[in-house]
Amino acid sequence: MVHVVTLSQKGDKSAVNEDACLALASKGVFVVADGVGGGPSGDFASRTLVQEIEALCATSDQPEEDLLQAIQSANLKIYQAGQDPKLNGMATTVAAIVIQGESLLVCHVGDSRVYLLRNGDMSALTRDHSKLIAKNDVQKQVVTNALGIRESVKIEISRFSHLIGDQLLLMTDGISDVVNERRMHQLLSVEGRSTSEKLKSLVEESEMAGGKDDKTVLCVF
Repeated sequence: MVHVVTLSQKGDKSAVNEDACLALASKGVFVVADGVGGGPSGDFASRTLVQEIEALCATSDQPEEDLLQAIQSANLKIYQAGQDPKLNGMATTVAAIVIQGESLLVCHVGDSRVYLLRNGDMSALTRDHSKLIAKNDVQKQVVTNALGIRESVKIEISRFSHLIGDQLLLMTDGISDVVNERRMHQLLSVEGRSTSEKLKSLVEESEMAGGKDDKTVLCVF
């Protein structure tokens, strides 16, 4: 049986939580998204994505194919809505997985991440679509790929094995930008704590580290 724990918390950067997440455990589909664009536009982008995925995958017999189709469909909807000056510039990242027996499909666009915890080790299953730029002596990571920027989107897709006992974590950059992987691993490996408590400690750590962005983490085990 698959268990899922999610935690999403609004940061100080925007009036609403621009992150979104979705768990369709019966289909093995799990998603996090991080909307960008500020205010209602970032919120619109991430929620358009999860609504599109839910609509296509909730009754799907082909969750992998339908997930990828839903991401492309949502991309076009966000792109078209973004032609409105009030919503111009909005976009969203996505990190999503499909678990079917011993098969694990990982797909992502942007800098939301997927991690695997297996036998005490933690490894990243995604690489951020971002680059470091320097402006006025300040270095900043800028996302290079997201949904809603162009009429079609390039989705990075990977396949892995899925074993009993694996834990999969999907998270937005509100956590991963400020908590390094070594510290994440420490917090997630504390014995005697529930998964909910571990995820809460991860969010608290990101806040103590000065993270102002929305924070979302989803754990499948």
